[in-house]
Amino acid sequence: MTPETSQDGFSILEMIVAMTILALVLGIASQTIVLASRSIVTAREQTEAARKVRAIMAQYDADTASGDSARLDALAQSGWTIKVQPMNAGKAKLDAIVIENSQAGSAPFLTFMPARQQSQQ
Repeated sequence: MTPETSQDGFSILEMIVAMTILALVLGIASQTIVLASRSIVTAREQTEAARKVRAIMAQYDADTASGDSARLDALAQSGWTIKVQPMNAGKAKLDAIVIENSQAGSAPFLTFMPARQQSQQ
């Protein structure tokens, strides 16, 4: 009979396999956290840009209704530009409006609004 040896614990091969699996899991988890934080930053920037565009559109709508463009001129000095191109698509008369921030270098925002009727005076 061979004497019984009590060798409790893991073999070196089991430890290497466990450490490899742990490294893979931690690597995937860290990449997920990095991507999530980038997505959060991008979402905040897009939300801020959307808020600014809504404010610009409200200002544009109010200024074209009143005929005053002083506030839009002040807006242009802050780096935001508005380009309006009238479009006649059949019966629909629309204005294509491009809003962009030249300082941020981000993609322009394109929207369409019903064309204002020019008042006859």
